[in-house]
Amino acid sequence: MPSHLGHEWGTPEARTTTTCTTINPMPSGLKRYQTSGHDHFITFTCFHQHPYLDNDIARMVFEQTLETIRHRHDLLLYAYVIMPNHVHMLLSEPKHTLLADTLRALKTETSKKLKGTRQQFWQRRYYDRNIITQKEFVEKLRYIHRNPVEEELVTNPEDWPWSSYRHWLTGERGRVEIESHWTCDAREKAGVPHSSR
Repeated sequence: MPSHLGHEWGTPEARTTTTCTTINPMPSGLKRYQTSGHDHFITFTCFHQHPYLDNDIARMVFEQTLETIRHRHDLLLYAYVIMPNHVHMLLSEPKHTLLADTLRALKTETSKKLKGTRQQFWQRRYYDRNIITQKEFVEKLRYIHRNPVEEELVTNPEDWPWSSYRHWLTGERGRVEIESHWTCDAREKAGVPHSSR
């Protein structure tokens, strides 16, 4: 189990505010490092930043599809947030496929379910940052969970049900399995071996 899954989130230092910024267009010519064994901070946006995820049904469909893909592609999902026009995730590389293929599957399947008569549901490109240190991991975890507050959708992170924050805070299980100290403890109690990652 990665060492960065300790109880850092519960410390006062980890709860400090991280400033969020507007999602900018993805630059061209990026080189991706997706077979490094690193964790990744991923962002992808709705087509032309339209708020296609601004209703509970769309968000629920996204969560259900994310859980299906997480299980099918055998990856660890540490955190996520669904915003009205974009999604942030902190995750591992899948065990048996490229991360790019996993993200393509997630975007394709959610698009089929949610696109309707729209020209396109997602922007084709996505942002991918390799997370190498524990400090970066905690920063991105905090950023993800603070995003609804910074965008003034809610007053507190726990007020936004479309993220992994409540799981990290209380161990609450949602529609998507989150890899955390809570899930690690639950596996230990059930006698299930830890992930080798």
